[in-house]
Amino acid sequence: MDKDNVISQSIIEAAKKLMQQYGLSKTTMEDIAKAAGKGKSTLYYHFKSKEEIFDEVIGQEMDSFFKEVKLAVDQETTLHTKLKTYVVRKIQSLQQKVNLYRFAIETDALTLQINTQFRRLRERYDHQEVALILSILELGMTQGVIRQLKEAELAMLAELLVTWVRG
Repeated sequence: MDKDNVISQSIIEAAKKLMQQYGLSKTTMEDIAKAAGKGKSTLYYHFKSKEEIFDEVIGQEMDSFFKEVKLAVDQETTLHTKLKTYVVRKIQSLQQKVNLYRFAIETDALTLQINTQFRRLRERYDHQEVALILSILELGMTQGVIRQLKEAELAMLAELLVTWVRG
């Protein structure tokens, strides 16, 4: 990792801790700078605003969350165990990360803007999750556990399963 990436990552890690503890609206760029051991000018060199830092924090958390679930699913070999692992690991991971998501739904003046940003990031994650479920269903068809489905049926079933698990 180059120097700029190391600095950006240290800022993101400091911001994540503060945002988990105090929420987004109560966390300032000054707080983040102090926690990261950097000057505010360094923060603004790397990020335009705390909302941009928030985007990175949430993006990295969603990537980590997806990787954890996918890794567990990939270790299974059957449709049944893959789907069961997907549901169980997703719920476990959500429980572990609930504090991070708490600040994404704060009720303050930033809520609409933040929720819009969060929805955009969530859509990216949803596409990855649907692709994972599609691969599980395709395995089930290959193994003869479920009947062969048309592409549209497969896509609809994957969307349905992702939505069902999300609640």
